[in-house]
Amino acid sequence: MNTELTFYAGIHTIGGVVLSIVHGGHRVLLEIGTAYEPKTDVYDGFVRPRLRGQLRDELRLGRAPLVDGLYSRADMGDFSGLKSAEETALHTAAFVSHLHLDHMSCMGLLSDRVDVYLSEPAQRIEAALETTGLGSPSLRSAPYLPLYDRQTVCVGEIRVTPFLLCAASYQDWSFYVETPDLTLHYTGDLMMHGDYRDAVLAEMAWVAARKPDILVCEATTFMDSTLRMVYGRTDAAVAPSAEVPEGMLDKCGLDRELEKLLGAQRGLCVINFYQREMADAAAFREMARRCGRTLALEPETAYVAWRFFGEPVHVYIPDNERFAPGGSAAGAAWYRELLANNPTVTLEQLRAAPQAYVVQNSYENLLELFSLPDAQGSYLHAGGAPIGAYDPRYQNLLRVLERTAFRYVTFFAENYFSHAYPCQVKYYVDQIDPRVLIPSHSENPERLLPGAHGVQFIPRLGTTYLYQAGRLVEKE
Repeated sequence: MNTELTFYAGIHTIGGVVLSIVHGGHRVLLEIGTAYEPKTDVYDGFVRPRLRGQLRDELRLGRAPLVDGLYSRADMGDFSGLKSAEETALHTAAFVSHLHLDHMSCMGLLSDRVDVYLSEPAQRIEAALETTGLGSPSLRSAPYLPLYDRQTVCVGEIRVTPFLLCAASYQDWSFYVETPDLTLHYTGDLMMHGDYRDAVLAEMAWVAARKPDILVCEATTFMDSTLRMVYGRTDAAVAPSAEVPEGMLDKCGLDRELEKLLGAQRGLCVINFYQREMADAAAFREMARRCGRTLALEPETAYVAWRFFGEPVHVYIPDNERFAPGGSAAGAAWYRELLANNPTVTLEQLRAAPQAYVVQNSYENLLELFSLPDAQGSYLHAGGAPIGAYDPRYQNLLRVLERTAFRYVTFFAENYFSHAYPCQVKYYVDQIDPRVLIPSHSENPERLLPGAHGVQFIPRLGTTYLYQAGRLVEKE
């Protein structure tokens, strides 16, 4: 009996990996998210998700993977062409590496018959996000199952060993998979600097010692923009190195630069970061404190941070209809609970002492910048949407900022990238040196070359492969 591998998504896109591993009557799914493609995202801020037809819409739009046996017939409704979870004999377990949407956005759409493994901190963050309306859609009533470092989960004869790569915030994981006829390692998002470095190097050594048949390796930084940032051109030969390239920042260096910037400011600092990154929320709060400032968060982010850390946070309420009397959030239990237990920072306080605060500003509240005191102020773009010029909203962000006195500051696409740099990815691949390298999570997977004894393989989406004699061959 051969193990069957099928990629349903995630080979020529940033994120969105959905990899199926089937042996006997059991299946493991590695990740269940949606690729980051802002130019073609139907939910552009004007189109809103429907309530009762949610799963059917996600399937028709191609945002949820078209895979038999994942969804309940009740949720699929009149959507045809797929077998429901009730109509297949496969027992499926899905494993999620971390809480970024491109890795987990569809996990809540899976049938209760599907086991979903997600770290306990990620479960708490996602629950708080869903309470505020910022979470992923969830149709499940079954609980998520926790992950434990190097504690193997058996799904029939498929063995999945999770590796904890970063304990902060929602946690990050990679997965080593063993079946009776192959071994495969999946990196999740690959990081080799900051808090990740030591754990990833130890994981790499463990995997390399076992010489896996297949390595599915994230290769985001082999896209044009990052290669130009690091090497000045897209056709550069990438030499392997575990070190951060000269002139680039690691995560620790980025935090030092951000804190230095905060300390030098005389006006208000506005910061835009990814609301799911509670590690960033904690870091920015501590940076602000050391610089004699107070971090004030928008209500949704404040609620998640308060629930996650269990400590009071300062809340800034933007001029948003949701929070006005009679608005959709104003009467919500979570919002009342937040305001009853956490201090607020008012616009008047910000205007009176702008140098004493750092204020979160997400893209949806961008026009709040017209009210905030902008004299000698800075806008720190620290990973929040829109994250780059390829997102159509990015030009709107710059357009609004140009009409204020805020100085725009970003390290992204200048000398910092949050994933492993190209040379580090190549070093990781060469050290493990698998028989088959599958680059994923990348617009240009073909640029990541295999080690000395392996071959590169770019699978076709939806095609099922068998591993035979050191090669992946298409199933007849």
